[in-house]
Amino acid sequence: MESRRTDLALEARELYQEQTRQEPPGVDWKEEEQEGIHITEVHIRTPEGAREMGKPQGRYITFQLGANWEREDHTIAAASSLLARQVRCLLPSQPESVLVVGLGNRHLTADALGPLCTEKIIVTRHLKDTMPDVFRSFARVSAIAPGVLGLTGVETGEVVLGLCEKIRPDAIIAIDSLVSRKLSRLCRTIQLSDTGITPGGGIAPGRFPLDEQTLHTPVLALGIPTVVEARTLAADLCPGAPPEEQLPSSSLIVTPKDIDALMVKSAKILGYAVDMALHTHLSVEDIESLLS
Repeated sequence: MESRRTDLALEARELYQEQTRQEPPGVDWKEEEQEGIHITEVHIRTPEGAREMGKPQGRYITFQLGANWEREDHTIAAASSLLARQVRCLLPSQPESVLVVGLGNRHLTADALGPLCTEKIIVTRHLKDTMPDVFRSFARVSAIAPGVLGLTGVETGEVVLGLCEKIRPDAIIAIDSLVSRKLSRLCRTIQLSDTGITPGGGIAPGRFPLDEQTLHTPVLALGIPTVVEARTLAADLCPGAPPEEQLPSSSLIVTPKDIDALMVKSAKILGYAVDMALHTHLSVEDIESLLS
């Protein structure tokens, strides 16, 4: 398949359809609308489907929010609740301990989604140990924002693997900023998958993946696209343009002008969803009260 950078399985399917005029083999998909939010599930069932899509086998669930979702408080609450249900469905049955990993560089706004989300997570591992009766109804949750290789000199996967060997979580939820092929999907789309994720994999192939094979623990990946590569955008906006290798370097990226505000609200949606998925008795109002 022609190389246009996207982390979204929904877009990988679209690209395959555009280039072959048919559905990718070994891939199922369905779509529905709930509470004004369009939900698409892409299920890559076979190795052939994974090869054609350029994505690992597994389930990819995409939530497409409205154009002005950030101005509507009810949309934030609805998206968090819907996403929480899907997270619960993909998690192992009743996990006792979950590690939330916020991937990315908190010093770069468009890459700070993961670290920002960890600030919205209600962590309870220490409280479950010291006050078990008071926190009986809460899950055992821990969270970490391990930074990036360029700042720490340590692969993120190595940090997470070491932590897993120490605290032995039943599941990991990894949160990261993603790349889209379309401006219209930036900060308006959420992707949840059960396939894990490779931090920095789009920049430097061969990086340490965060998945069940390497960490020996089920890994859910949760993210929102915050950037589009300039040459991918040019190829999409200008059909018949020069081959992508002749377009501007992929080091050039485009991001929304109000990315600062969008990242704060995006982190709220994902953080609240994870909280409700793990601490099932909490509402959005409860979470905001506990975090205040």
